[in-house]
Amino acid sequence: MKETHMRIKMILPALIEARGLPMRPIKYSLFPPLGLATLAAYLDPDVEVEIQDEHVERLRLDDSPDLVVIQAYITSAQRAYQLADGYRARGIRVCLGGLHPTTLPDEAAPHADHLFLGPGEETWPAFLADLREGHPQKVYRSSRRSLEGAPMPRRDLLQRHKYLVPNSLVVSRGCPHHCDFCYKDSFFGEGPSYYHQAVDRSLAEIETLPGRHLFFLDDNLFGNPRFAAELFDGMRGMGRLWQAGGTVRTILTQPSLMEKAVSSGLR
Repeated sequence: MKETHMRIKMILPALIEARGLPMRPIKYSLFPPLGLATLAAYLDPDVEVEIQDEHVERLRLDDSPDLVVIQAYITSAQRAYQLADGYRARGIRVCLGGLHPTTLPDEAAPHADHLFLGPGEETWPAFLADLREGHPQKVYRSSRRSLEGAPMPRRDLLQRHKYLVPNSLVVSRGCPHHCDFCYKDSFFGEGPSYYHQAVDRSLAEIETLPGRHLFFLDDNLFGNPRFAAELFDGMRGMGRLWQAGGTVRTILTQPSLMEKAVSSGLR
């Protein structure tokens, strides 16, 4: 199967928590699925691709794409398997990846034609190359950790108006800490579990986002103080207001870094 002239459907199944009480869906419609939008950016221009997020829309399941890509979290795993099984029963090729398949690959494998373990910056392009040659593998496991050359997310595929915080972005992966309650070490495996973009690349993506408000979805934006300081210096004067996740340790031990953050728009 050639990658070009393909129709690819990418799905983020709804978490169990997003169902039920009327107010719950609001929380889970905060941010668009940037991971899938980034994978879409690796595709050739003539590939027909769409992203469906079950948190903000009803999935259309009577279509017949050439390839279905599903991202699964722990509490959306059973829904992901249900969707995958439905498409595969109709002879449609299915890719599964995300936190849950990476953690429990033996459980996920029977529901997928292709399984992606760990971050996708290495494995997804490798799969596309194999697909062009006609011999895609069953399992793709990430080993290289780098954001060099990673494209900007295909935000044109996202329905901005359906999200409370459409101006979200991610400029790093993982976190330098190893907390025993965190998913991070199981997801990143034996390779480096914290790495970031080049500062200029991060600033260029920020420039593409309309409006003033930003939300960094990084696990720990302050994980590399030097990178964070250079990023904040570059953001100064942009007129942005932003939020992000970090640690109490950063606040207590690095007042100069926090001052840079505030001067660049942290609120």
